[in-house]
Amino acid sequence: MKNDSFDLELNHSRPYYLRDLKDSDLFTILSIIDRIFPGDKLQKAFDEIATGGKTMEEIGIQVATKLGFELIRNINAAHDEIYALLSDVSGLPIDMIDNMPFGTGPMMIWDIVNNAKNADFFKAVFKSE
Repeated sequence: MKNDSFDLELNHSRPYYLRDLKDSDLFTILSIIDRIFPGDKLQKAFDEIATGGKTMEEIGIQVATKLGFELIRNINAAHDEIYALLSDVSGLPIDMIDNMPFGTGPMMIWDIVNNAKNADFFKAVFKSE
């Protein structure tokens, strides 16, 4: 028996296109990170991840994953900044993103954080923190 919900999930296309991050996004992302990780919370999270003899690539992947989860979990702490960034990266108006199907905003965040093309950008962000 064919599992239709699984097939729909596999064939689901995103209702948006995201451009790669660019240098001008740096300040917006730093502002969002400061709201999500106040004080030394980001450094503590990074130190926690960076233990155990992991490679820089492993640390980078875990930091990006942690950042993605924290952004989604705390989206209300920086809603306006996050949705302004999503609007800029997608080219869609904020009100359109707000009215997309449930879960689209978090999916967009996850896609930005996990895009391999953005890896160098996030390395630069964490070096500047």
